[in-house]
Amino acid sequence: MSRLTKIMLELTVINAVASVVFLTGIVNVSDFPGLYVSFPLAAVFYGMFLICLALDREVAGFDAEQRVHHDPAPEKHPHNVESLHGHDHHESIAA
Repeated sequence: MSRLTKIMLELTVINAVASVVFLTGIVNVSDFPGLYVSFPLAAVFYGMFLICLALDREVAGFDAEQRVHHDPAPEKHPHNVESLHGHDHHESIAA
């Protein structure tokens, strides 16, 4: 997972825990109704986490595909000595 994906997951968990705490009444936040926005924010961050996770997989697949296409293949030159003789002939020189 990339750094951004991990951050989105952390924000999802933080907002989900905060929203559960606020909605169950463990912490009374009736004086601060703006804190109830944590539940919808958890859903938003969860969606962004899923998008980042899918994009991470796509980017990894694209990078792997590009590495395959851009790796230099060993070239066989038509004018090398082995191709002129029609066979590979390797002799070791004994000293």
